[in-house]
Amino acid sequence: MLAATEPGVGTITAMVATQLLKTSLIENVFGFHADLDPCPMMIVQPKDDAAEQFSKERVAPFIAATPVLRRIVGSAKTRSGDDTIFYKAFPGGFLALTGAGSPDNLARRPLRIILYDEIDKYVVTREGLATDIGDERLASFSGNALSIRCCSPTVKGESAIEASWLESDQRRASVECPHCAHRLFLDFRHVRWDRAEDGKTHRPETAHILCEACGCPWTEADRLRSLVTIRWHQTRRFECCGEWQAPLDHYESAWRAYDGDPVGRIWDWWSADRWAVYRAKCQHCGKWAVPNDHAGFNASKLFSPWERDRPVAIARKWLAAQGFEDRLQPWWNTQMALPYRRNTGKEVSVDALTARCEIWEAQVPDGVALITIGIDVQDYRIEMEVVGWGRNEESWSIDYEVIDGEFSHPGTQAALDEYLQRIWLRADGRPFAMRAACIDTGGHHTDAVYEFAKQRLGRKVWGIKGESARTGFTNPVWPIKRPSSRTKKTYRPVVIGVNAAKDFIRFSLAKSEPGPGYMHFSTATDRVRFDQLLAEDMIYEGHGSQRRRKWVAKAGRANEALDCRVYAYAALHGLMHMGLKLNKLADDVCGAYLGQAAPAVTQATAPAAAPAPTTAAKADTKRRPGFTRRLAR
Repeated sequence: MLAATEPGVGTITAMVATQLLKTSLIENVFGFHADLDPCPMMIVQPKDDAAEQFSKERVAPFIAATPVLRRIVGSAKTRSGDDTIFYKAFPGGFLALTGAGSPDNLARRPLRIILYDEIDKYVVTREGLATDIGDERLASFSGNALSIRCCSPTVKGESAIEASWLESDQRRASVECPHCAHRLFLDFRHVRWDRAEDGKTHRPETAHILCEACGCPWTEADRLRSLVTIRWHQTRRFECCGEWQAPLDHYESAWRAYDGDPVGRIWDWWSADRWAVYRAKCQHCGKWAVPNDHAGFNASKLFSPWERDRPVAIARKWLAAQGFEDRLQPWWNTQMALPYRRNTGKEVSVDALTARCEIWEAQVPDGVALITIGIDVQDYRIEMEVVGWGRNEESWSIDYEVIDGEFSHPGTQAALDEYLQRIWLRADGRPFAMRAACIDTGGHHTDAVYEFAKQRLGRKVWGIKGESARTGFTNPVWPIKRPSSRTKKTYRPVVIGVNAAKDFIRFSLAKSEPGPGYMHFSTATDRVRFDQLLAEDMIYEGHGSQRRRKWVAKAGRANEALDCRVYAYAALHGLMHMGLKLNKLADDVCGAYLGQAAPAVTQATAPAAAPAPTTAAKADTKRRPGFTRRLAR
């Protein structure tokens, strides 16, 4: 609020936790200027309904509770042209309220102050981003105009408030330790709690802030007292005297080296009149190196004075979110006021995947409880992967087959149907048949694939289609609706969540040790398949509420192997949706067998020569060059 009248400031970004200060900032900036510095102002909400609600539930009670505003804003007794839900007039200016989806309202009038609320929820209009349109209305007051953006962040890389914060001088708050006077830039690493005697059970009720300098734990009273000592520091990296400098990193290094109090050497306290901020300065020439035209503020709930936001509550929410991707994002967004990056796995190289290939004693390795097949239909061929699944979705790539020919040809369908009925054997002779298969219905053979899948619904051959990812949300791999027998006229494929499936696959490929989610490959797997498994990158499209993420193939890269694995994974989830208990089945199928002296899986640094196939096997190993041949039986 001090920055609203700080000399030089033209833009303010508040990337803060929920229920902390955003509404108060908007209300007080409006109230201050309406009373002491009247001018035309506008509050922008995500939608018109939200603007109406904000006017009724926030602005109107604020005016009614403030005597000076009650006297000057509109009429207290009548509904006139000077006092409506979307327009509040006062001597020398007015306050307009509108939704971000109305370019006409945004561009209708010149403004001096515009206050954007919840900008991550704004839609993209036909004329562009609402913030860009609205800021153009400030041109008539270029000398003292002010643009304020408020919101909690969302997803890293697509959050509008994060993008605005990164353009600012990135002010962060510090508080003084009541025990040693060291200044802490509070974040979650300062929150500690005890564990039970077993070392595993967490006790969040003991959560507290621990000073990084003196090691003294804070009581809640200490935390509340420290809030009175809050100071804001510019922390944006800058280049000066031929060197890039990061004020916060310099501060961390200095106090850890016990080099006195480094605050005065890194920042200058600017308190002339009533401006209260530490301005970053160059370590060599002492010049203020970060401009203050765009003041950005970031604050978590550790700075909240409310009882509901104490460290105990924050720690409990953190522990409750562990293991749940959909809970972790709101925790980081609402509690720590930081954008969240979804876990989609780290970079994986083809060489790393090739180096971990294994030699198996049989077609079906130890640990496999069931088999699914993913089928990708191309214009002139069919590609499919046979995948074995074990406990906690650990998987083995048992076979990869290519059938040449158009899918609409009866011979191609007959070859596919014969392949789907094959039997694979474990080392002890136990047979495994396909439990379910998913076949892609896209492309130029949709009707033929529909008919093929419809006739085999009883064998759990499901026609599927990938989601269009029209929203920013990640849908589950398998939908709630269960496939059923239908006539050809009403037959529809199962729409699967390919984003979620590809997230899992990329994360699993990055695993380096066998266990939950680990993907096993035999030495018969060539680099072409690995290259295809890594052929896609995740990108973001659109803006605001229309922002969405999707996996797209890299230029010039084939991705059939990835699609086959996605469809095999979807088939597994289809079975689990219909009641399959994978871990229980794995215990029943593999438990007794693995209790014996089972053949060990060995690692191979180079592909080993497979035994010569039998005469019966030779008949069905004809395939297109460049693809892995089936393991000899």
